[in-house]
Amino acid sequence: MRTCIGLLSATAISMAVLTTPSLADTLADIKSRGTLSVGIKNDYPPYGFLNENGEIVGFEVELAKYVANELLGSPDKIELVPVVASNRIEFLNSGRIDVIFATLGVTDERKKVIDYTVEYVNSPGPSVFARKEAKFTEWEQLRGQSLCGIQGSYFNRHLTDAFGIQLVNFTSQPEAYRALMDNRCVGFVFDDMTLRQALKQSEWADYKIAVETYEYLPIAGGLRKNDAAFSEAVNAAIVKAEGEGKLIEWETEFDMPQSDYLVERAEAARAAAN
Repeated sequence: MRTCIGLLSATAISMAVLTTPSLADTLADIKSRGTLSVGIKNDYPPYGFLNENGEIVGFEVELAKYVANELLGSPDKIELVPVVASNRIEFLNSGRIDVIFATLGVTDERKKVIDYTVEYVNSPGPSVFARKEAKFTEWEQLRGQSLCGIQGSYFNRHLTDAFGIQLVNFTSQPEAYRALMDNRCVGFVFDDMTLRQALKQSEWADYKIAVETYEYLPIAGGLRKNDAAFSEAVNAAIVKAEGEGKLIEWETEFDMPQSDYLVERAEAARAAAN
């Protein structure tokens, strides 16, 4: 399966660079204040979403709490800050949050303005969610068509440049889903796993995955550049969680498809610890 890594806009990159503060030691800072501030999604099942009680839960939420426990001795010493694709790097580099755990795909363009943690998920990229009567099945058939999308998604540039798709971008998933229901676009192009989660809900019984994804992309946490002590501590926590099989547990808990990638990561982490 070919991999096509999308690009962030030059404007977004420039803004991220300009807003980067001089924050030399995040690890010392969080230990001083006793709280880890994490950028997380709250509208993106299974990674981060609101449950029936209005609590933010999900795969990456559990990972963030695990990291907080490792660094500060309690999973409750954490501030969960909802972010969206278009503001999460700005929040990080401005110092509003300490780390991103928010479906952050690993791309070369993002590496110019942030550092990454170790990768912890290999996620399917975008697919197209559309009504069951939709006739298109290939990306090439969408040239010139208007599709709903999300601002800041890494694949947006590729969709417009390679396939000629006309994106109508929104800042949040609810807005995009509403536009799709209102027939303001022929489909919603977004992360495949999230769209498949939506298909389990009765309100989407008349919809389908009309076009399958063309790539898989590693997901990792986002860190400010050159923050060595914090990076080492966060990575150690993630690898420990992998070795203990926690990510596989969370995969099951949040009804994610079973991934050989997580099994391989767990085995590698256990081997490295021995």
